[in-house]
Amino acid sequence: MRPVLFHIGSYPVYSYGVMLFTAFLAGVLVAARELRSRGRDGSVMYTVGAVAAITGVAGARAFYVLGHLEDFSGRWSLVFDLNMRGLVFYGGLFLAVPACVLVVRRMGVPAGAVADAVGLALPLSLAIARVGCFLNGCCGGKPSGLPWAVTFPGSDVAVHPTQLYELVLDLAVFCGLLWFRKRLRRGWSLFLLSVACYGAVRFTVEFFRYHEDASAGIFFQVVSALLFCAGVSVLFFRERRSIAEAPESADMGESGSDGGG
Repeated sequence: MRPVLFHIGSYPVYSYGVMLFTAFLAGVLVAARELRSRGRDGSVMYTVGAVAAITGVAGARAFYVLGHLEDFSGRWSLVFDLNMRGLVFYGGLFLAVPACVLVVRRMGVPAGAVADAVGLALPLSLAIARVGCFLNGCCGGKPSGLPWAVTFPGSDVAVHPTQLYELVLDLAVFCGLLWFRKRLRRGWSLFLLSVACYGAVRFTVEFFRYHEDASAGIFFQVVSALLFCAGVSVLFFRERRSIAEAPESADMGESGSDGGG
């Protein structure tokens, strides 16, 4: 594990922060390319990415702090710790999505196209961010005797490398979305599928992840299950509606042709 990658003078450069920046950069580039493939201006993603980075980190940090108030009592300056420890993805998601939707609408760009581009990039960004978690030694798993269990510095107990579990699953989701994205009919569908898949990934990983408070694991599994069910349900009804509307559109087109002939 390597929490500090290197020093610039006496200033430490943390691996978690570097990988988080790399995750955002990779996500913006992938999303911009996807948006261009849909006939839209890919440069929109640079603005959206900046808003997502700021609101995402703020929301993720706030979610973590609210769940660990006792650790910050009397030491509120630690809330702004530049080490970037203590970020919860769900907090970032719940704040970044509405903020980005507002920005996209002000820019006059279809929110669905942007959301789908973000949905494609999301699992790749999460996979890269988990490399930072592994190097930092955070978000680790429960004790394990498996051959691939990892012993982090400062501990003599081998644990599940849950960061790497999620890394593999996130990359699998990314590859699946690449293959499946052309089969979806409506805007927002790819984003909904991406978020639902993350819910399934997080639900699975929580079986192996360690929390000081055992109820935290149950909480994240409940949130993950709800996110999965909501994403799949909305996606199903939206896609089914598109299929139902397709014959009507075709009939209207035929009627229009007859009348104009």
